[in-house]
Amino acid sequence: MSRTDLLEKIKQAEASASTEVEKAEQEQVSANNRIPLDQEELISKERKTAEKKSKKEIEAAMNEIDGEKTKILKTGEKDNLGMKTKAEGRTDAASQKFVDAFLESLS
Repeated sequence: MSRTDLLEKIKQAEASASTEVEKAEQEQVSANNRIPLDQEELISKERKTAEKKSKKEIEAAMNEIDGEKTKILKTGEKDNLGMKTKAEGRTDAASQKFVDAFLESLS
């Protein structure tokens, strides 16, 4: 191979290398520009996932609270009914004593 041919091949290799370096630099710039978009997309996706999970957990907690509330109300109503029955019995007994005492005082 002649010296001229070698020089020509070297020039072509340098031009090719220079083109490849420029292409790589452009790809790097493009990738760097995409990073914020990718991060934003990832953050948005994770935020949506977290919101769905949060809604499910809140819904489950609300259902549990409603169950406990119903249980407490039923227990309270039962206790109130029992206290009302006892109070009525005591009121009847007290009324009877009052009537007895009143009738004794009349005799």
